[in-house]
Amino acid sequence: MNTQSHSQWPGDPLVLHVIPTPVARGAQREARALADQLDVPGVRAHRLLTIFDGPPEVATDLSLRIDGGRSPAQGYDVRVVSALRSLLKRLDPVLVVAHGGDPLKYLVPAMMGTRRPLVYYAIGTFAGPRDRRLRIWMWRLLLKRVNAVAAEGNDVRMECTDLLDVPARRVTMTPNGRDTLAFRPRDSQESSGVPMITFVGALTAGKRPDRFVDVVSAVRRRGVDCRAQVVGDGPLRSSLVEPARVAGVELLGSRSDVAELLRGSDVLVFPSLPAGEGMPGVLIEAGLSGLPVVATDVPGVRTIVESGVTGIVVNVDDLDAMARAVAELAGDADLRQAMGSAARQRCLDQFSLAAVADRWLKVLEPMLPAGARRKSLESGTEGQR
Repeated sequence: MNTQSHSQWPGDPLVLHVIPTPVARGAQREARALADQLDVPGVRAHRLLTIFDGPPEVATDLSLRIDGGRSPAQGYDVRVVSALRSLLKRLDPVLVVAHGGDPLKYLVPAMMGTRRPLVYYAIGTFAGPRDRRLRIWMWRLLLKRVNAVAAEGNDVRMECTDLLDVPARRVTMTPNGRDTLAFRPRDSQESSGVPMITFVGALTAGKRPDRFVDVVSAVRRRGVDCRAQVVGDGPLRSSLVEPARVAGVELLGSRSDVAELLRGSDVLVFPSLPAGEGMPGVLIEAGLSGLPVVATDVPGVRTIVESGVTGIVVNVDDLDAMARAVAELAGDADLRQAMGSAARQRCLDQFSLAAVADRWLKVLEPMLPAGARRKSLESGTEGQR
């Protein structure tokens, strides 16, 4: 449970961003990019802490080095609270940001008895059954300690106020953002050849990677030639091995080079169920990469995807509609190009990291010391376009 530091800061007011693991999932990648964007030497230092150890796919500045096993999100590790309390006492950050519910459930007890401000980045809608009163009561109790909530989408914002009883004045809609240089289209002179159909996400029941495999099989039965790959890891991996082999889908596992893999793709498929979704960051990544997407109609999707213009949105349970949409895009390079270009422009306009960082500053600045409130984002804004 020792801490480790990969970079030092010269005494600037410290804002500590906390993630559960350094695995290269969308929320963790966004936390790294956001900390880098908000960091202003001589004004404020934004640093990233991971609670649990894991594959070093996302660069972190500090780690508690706790072994969380295969699924650190499950259960509750009491060692984390004391380790966090000791670390916070030593580092003395001026502000702490919990990226998701897993860090929040440890930070609240670790910060008990202190006045240090705590911000919760609400990522996704409530995934538990709505009739689980004890679970809802627990989240309401945790959120009473939070000074502000940054909700990644309007569905998440409304759930925080309506279901979890957070006063509306403490909730701000702060959309996902991505680095427009890291996520960019392939060079126009590169040939994609046989189109690549891609899934990126955790291999869990809610993300439905099994549905992706079914879609690929249905597309091939329509006589459309394509390649297919699944990027991600999770509890469903072992059950996917044989169906993926039969369907001709490559299981790549968790990868740190998601941007490069998207650049080499032609269509992104997002077959998720509604529970837990809020504003899927992978759709922004795909859009910035110039990819059209075929996505289920779950919270946050229509905020990112304009159906018929930047991609195609289908009903959650309509496998046939999803297969038709993927087959149409896989078989029409001109349509892919038109939708991909429109997706890139839409995401540049609405979800650049610079624009999102400005929204974040409006959330954080009231809680920062006066000397740390100056904005210095202009130098990074030009490079975002």
